[in-house]
Amino acid sequence: MEETRKLARFASDLTYEDLPGKVIHKTKQLVLDQLGCQIAGSALPWTRQAYDFAVEYRNVKEESTIVNHGFKTSVQDAAFVNGSFGHGFLGDDADSVCFAHFGSIIIPAALAMGERERISGKQFIRAVVLGYEVASRIGAAGLGAMIRGFHPGPVFGPFGAAVAAGAVLDFTEDEFLQALAVAGSFSSGLMEYSISGGTVNRLHSGMAAQNGVRAALLANKGVTGPKTILEGERGVLRAFSGDCSLNELTRGLGEGFRVLLIELKNHCCCGSSSAVFDAVSKIQSEHKIPSEEVEKIVVDLSPDTFKLTGAIIEPKDITSAQFSARFGTALGMIKGRNSLKEYCEENLKDPDILALARKTELILDEVMYKRPGTNNPAKVTIKQKNGAVHSQAVNAAKGSILNPMTGEEVRQKFRDFASGVLFPEKASGIINTVADLDSIEDVTELVKLLVADGNSEKNEGLEHGGSSQIDARKMKVQKT
Repeated sequence: MEETRKLARFASDLTYEDLPGKVIHKTKQLVLDQLGCQIAGSALPWTRQAYDFAVEYRNVKEESTIVNHGFKTSVQDAAFVNGSFGHGFLGDDADSVCFAHFGSIIIPAALAMGERERISGKQFIRAVVLGYEVASRIGAAGLGAMIRGFHPGPVFGPFGAAVAAGAVLDFTEDEFLQALAVAGSFSSGLMEYSISGGTVNRLHSGMAAQNGVRAALLANKGVTGPKTILEGERGVLRAFSGDCSLNELTRGLGEGFRVLLIELKNHCCCGSSSAVFDAVSKIQSEHKIPSEEVEKIVVDLSPDTFKLTGAIIEPKDITSAQFSARFGTALGMIKGRNSLKEYCEENLKDPDILALARKTELILDEVMYKRPGTNNPAKVTIKQKNGAVHSQAVNAAKGSILNPMTGEEVRQKFRDFASGVLFPEKASGIINTVADLDSIEDVTELVKLLVADGNSEKNEGLEHGGSSQIDARKMKVQKT
């Protein structure tokens, strides 16, 4: 018992010096990856709505900066907008156990609060590590939540954001405990969007980041909550998950770090289908099969991937397209990638892509996913009209724990994501600053690099059109 308190005690006791080198290195990769997602996401129509909302209801406090735009607002609103940017196109990291996108929750919260408090890079790294540690453990204890239709990020993420914010504020054990206790009342999020569409999913990480920061600030003011918010009979785990594994909250606590269980994504889609698109890419790189020569595509999927991405053939919006294995397979076959530019309104209506999606059959493979050394594996078989058959199996997608990205691949992904908003010189500056994060005295050095040239410090934004990727560098700066 007292699992919530044990996590609070761990958070208060952990120092930067306790972190192994591999944990620091992985945390820097996660930070760089998430900043790339925020920069790219800052120029999308649906995340612009979050930015406009924050500007319209501007807070009198100018504490923290919104990425790209340079607008300064309250720490809570900056966490909300930047978190929404970071999850705006499903390119953000994912927990390999509970599948939540914690990076777009914890990192925006820690950076917004860190800017307000002008903390060092080492303090920022500690805050991020602690946020992942707590959120990931809670997610692992409550795996049943996603089965019941809850979105694990906004359900479990506020706890991680609250701890990250509390770490910046140098909370004591009791203060961490109250931050967690209050955060439980901010847990929320449903996954119906994966079937019916809508853009609210783009804001889920922002909501969770904002809620976690708010929980920490309220705890700092003396607001209290149930000290058994995690393990209690009416606590968050039993409420959201039903059956839960409370031992996951503290099992091996301090012996290893959960950031090492976080995966990066090589495609902008539901992460469980990444192995499918890796397989398609490998087949096409070798054979370059024209879509009109395809008779049929058969995709063998794990149960998780089948459940999350098997329902939609012809998506009606970009969100549902990113949760459609059939559409994504056809998209990758014809356009060559499943990234920012490919998931767009034009491709949703492309008759060739839709025709190929209808030729794609999904098969639930109950055996494949149980094989040792696999992680959401997939097998793609393409049958051509001339009788040729090409097959490719992928045991673990690129970016997964079993098939991690190299350092250069992480940096290149960042460059690709940042290229539509920042000039190459500034992108390189961010890469170098993150690499030396433990050497900087004030995280505002990093924050300043996240604002596009030409945007003012306070209140200038960007116009945009309706495409899925916007080259913000070429756009006119306007007063908002």
